[in-house]
Amino acid sequence: MKKDTNAIKKRRPFDKTIVLFFMVLFFIAVSVGIASQLKVYGQYKQEAEEILIQIQQEQEKNAEYLREKEYYNSDDYIEKVARQQLGLVMPNEVLYVNNAKK
Repeated sequence: MKKDTNAIKKRRPFDKTIVLFFMVLFFIAVSVGIASQLKVYGQYKQEAEEILIQIQQEQEKNAEYLREKEYYNSDDYIEKVARQQLGLVMPNEVLYVNNAKK
């Protein structure tokens, strides 16, 4: 029996070394995995920020288009176009045309 006990005692340091080796290997693998996930997270976060900026820019464009639409549907714009492009005048107005050549 003594021979078996000595054999077990001799294996223990070797077993500890193997366990320690695999623990270190596991720690390295987990660290590499976490580092790669952090990199991907950073890329997604930056992409999300860029998309939010694009959304804000598009909302500003949309607001500008709505203001233009409102202006183009206003009576002032319709009157301006009628006067400039169609040559129309309001009732009781007199249109003067200057045909003088320079």
